[in-house]
Amino acid sequence: MAQEQYFLQGEWVYERNTMKIVYSPSPLEGMEVLSCSGGHSFANHLHDGYVLWLNSESGEHFSLNGTSDILSPGSIAIIEPGVIHANRPCLPKRRHLRSFYFSEEFFRNLYENFSGADTKTPSLKNCVIEDPLLWQKFIDLHNVLFQSNDLLGIESAAITAFSGLSDRGGSRDAPSNLDVKNESRIKTIIDFFHANLDRQFSLSELADLVQCGSSHLIRLFRKQKGMSPHAYLIQLRLEHARQMLEKGQSIVDAALSSGFSDQSHLTRKFKIRYGVTPGLYRTQRQLR
Repeated sequence: MAQEQYFLQGEWVYERNTMKIVYSPSPLEGMEVLSCSGGHSFANHLHDGYVLWLNSESGEHFSLNGTSDILSPGSIAIIEPGVIHANRPCLPKRRHLRSFYFSEEFFRNLYENFSGADTKTPSLKNCVIEDPLLWQKFIDLHNVLFQSNDLLGIESAAITAFSGLSDRGGSRDAPSNLDVKNESRIKTIIDFFHANLDRQFSLSELADLVQCGSSHLIRLFRKQKGMSPHAYLIQLRLEHARQMLEKGQSIVDAALSSGFSDQSHLTRKFKIRYGVTPGLYRTQRQLR
């Protein structure tokens, strides 16, 4: 079986059957890409933007919204921002996980570019797409992002791949008044988290903020987000620290501005979440 190849720091790196996690910078603003081989398991986590991912050589176990499944080669998964999920390889020695992380603005701008500004951008929802031809287009895009600096070629591959996406989420039942109230409570807490990542607060403070009991708040969070408020907050802090590192901020400053007690605290959590240390992540993101 052929070896995997990556273009890093001006040279090709060949690797097979070993752990290799690379977060590559992209010339396309609003997008980041991941290439991951080996057995690293991504425990429950979230992203602040959309995720489109696939495993090109073997299946990938994943869990989402209380259900679990296997994503097989030829299939693509899309996950909405802020949705808790987890994934791990079926066959670590054959794994090549390829992920695209992108903002809503990135997709809207790209879609308008190939369809016209007066065309409504389709919404992207949690789904699995069974489309081998589209799957291959995203494989091609992933390859060109890692193997080329040709902006025209990259932009062409991106438009070719993303133009194949459409509204695949389907309709949803209208929420009840109680559901709307509880969703509003969760949104209020998450907005509060975003505005106060660098400070500490108590569960009772959060419960008072949305006028419900502490136990009720934990139950609501677990039901809607799949984890406790504290665990969700840690995920938001990790995403914020990642963004700060991408901008060139020091690990210490990224840790403190994100609410971690020190650099070691961030490093421990970051390695579990992303599979690489904060220092290596920052180096990878600044290669181009």
